[in-house]
Amino acid sequence: MSSPYSAYGIGMMSEKAYVSNNGMGNAGIAYQSPWFIPVLNPALLGGQRFTSFEAGLSISQNNINDETSRFIQVNGGLKYATIAFPIVPGKYALSVSLRPLSSKNYNIERSSSDQISDPQAAISRFEGEGAISQFSLANGWNITENIAIGAEANYNFGNITDRTIYENIINEGDTINIPYLVSAEYTDNFSDFSFVLGTNFRKKLGNNYLSLGATYDVQANLATNRNSFLQLLSLAETPLRAENTDNAFLEADREGTTVVPQKISVGLSYLKLNAWAILADVSYQDWSEYSSFGVSDNNFGELMKLNFGGEFTPDAQSGTKYYERITYRAGLNISNGPLVINNNSINSFGITFGSTLPISNISNVNLAFEVGQRGTLLNNLVQENYLNFNLSFTFNDRWFLRRQFD
Repeated sequence: MSSPYSAYGIGMMSEKAYVSNNGMGNAGIAYQSPWFIPVLNPALLGGQRFTSFEAGLSISQNNINDETSRFIQVNGGLKYATIAFPIVPGKYALSVSLRPLSSKNYNIERSSSDQISDPQAAISRFEGEGAISQFSLANGWNITENIAIGAEANYNFGNITDRTIYENIINEGDTINIPYLVSAEYTDNFSDFSFVLGTNFRKKLGNNYLSLGATYDVQANLATNRNSFLQLLSLAETPLRAENTDNAFLEADREGTTVVPQKISVGLSYLKLNAWAILADVSYQDWSEYSSFGVSDNNFGELMKLNFGGEFTPDAQSGTKYYERITYRAGLNISNGPLVINNNSINSFGITFGSTLPISNISNVNLAFEVGQRGTLLNNLVQENYLNFNLSFTFNDRWFLRRQFD
């Protein structure tokens, strides 16, 4: 998603939840269904009975407002792809997936009146782009009828570029017009592993089930290589090269570490299989522990996130009325932080709706919509009103069945 708030750290963290969870406020740490691949808690994979493939698409519109202007950004593309298969059906299963971890996409311009240094640029433009992706291998094991554990290993890879372009110079109140731009840029390349542990307790209460799940994202110390260089650009922002010279790196292949803080999440669900479910999750992450090359970011604080949602299927076995086999979902999510800018916490709030449309006895199409708001107009900040549309296809099948007759 395009957002000026992605300028900080490793960018905007991507929502890990799949489309079926998106419709329920992105909740699901303790929610297990035979029709979908669980992603928020690896322990839930132990209940996998089908070999499942799911691919998700996302389109986002972000209306960015400040006190005087408004911008509209639209982004979209493949969100994730996952395959899960039971090794011992209902007991032990694996999943392999590719999904985003974070992304940057921002373009901010400041005039000399917004700056305090001297000499200073008449105009400074701050730009950034790039993404970090995850290749994930997860497994879950039902060690008893009620208790499950799981673990997930993620290989994180990608690169993020931050760039500042200076136009003209102001020195002691005088503007010095120069026929070129000065660009300071650095690119971080990430390549390292991170890990998630999960557990789930499930208890049958009459015809219903109560589940309590928890996950722990281990602090990730991501190996990072940084290339930094200074560049002269034409006014059209094309590189200028002096005769017989090239743009030289100020610093090439500097090795360092990016620290992504640990996260603790807990979820609760109460449900009746193939009928209805009520979910609630809470997550905590102290982003003040974030650092890059040993340098922390004072704009980060604590993150507290709440997710609530539910679903309802009128009659999953209906053979005559298709709409009764559709699953209907709704939810909301509230996030406090982690960004704190000009003493203002950058909070967000979203309302979600979704549904599952059966396309066969066991496969389906999933839809989810989210309308939300992020940020504030206080202290010269920006407020974002966003709309997300998510679509996924889940194909379930039974593989590796033992033949009963030869």
